[in-house]
Amino acid sequence: MINFGIRQSFDKIEQVEDRYSGLSISIELALPYYWDIYEPVRVHLPSIAQKIKSYGTKVLGIHAVQAPITDEKFKEWGKEIVDFAMALKVKNITLHPNNVNDKVTAQKRALQNFEYFSNLYNDEIIFCIETFEGKRRVFNPDETAAFNLPMTLDTSHIRNNEKIWSLLKNYKENILNVHLSGRDKSSQHLPIDAFCKEVLGYLVKNNWKGNVILEYLFEFHDQLINDLELLKMLY
Repeated sequence: MINFGIRQSFDKIEQVEDRYSGLSISIELALPYYWDIYEPVRVHLPSIAQKIKSYGTKVLGIHAVQAPITDEKFKEWGKEIVDFAMALKVKNITLHPNNVNDKVTAQKRALQNFEYFSNLYNDEIIFCIETFEGKRRVFNPDETAAFNLPMTLDTSHIRNNEKIWSLLKNYKENILNVHLSGRDKSSQHLPIDAFCKEVLGYLVKNNWKGNVILEYLFEFHDQLINDLELLKMLY
């Protein structure tokens, strides 16, 4: 079964009610993207979770702050986000693979961190590595697959459609989320296009189970709900 939703983010506590109350659709809850705006809300995560629960908002997954997953600090902030996810009865957390210099050492540290959380929570929480290309990413899409890690496949972040098809055909059992949006030569996270519909059609045909999340640039947010409903009707 495919669960459909939209990415819904906030930057400060004052935005929580406006962003998450009264929603009739499911969401991926994106925490503040950069560390400097995430840090002021850290201590408030338990109360934010309670507010969102009181709104009756259906949360499919959590999109974590952009911060290194390759050092000891991840055990601290990662636990905060895991506890936040569990308070919302969410199992699925998307992480960004940070840039590193010594990739072999960094990968080893990241894998040790994942093992730490697996032991701590008995696999009740799943960290998914979002697909980002680039030689310095601690895990690029191919390396995420090579290490058999859960994946969040973002159709805007991978420039080659054939690479996307390869991941879908060969790794779909470990793809738990698909961030669906269009792209062109200069921009990402544009409204869905024909390729996005082809991707979704493939997932439906192959009985894939996971979350399909529409993720648009802010200027296209007024199209999110209509586009989501269109996809539901098509598939």
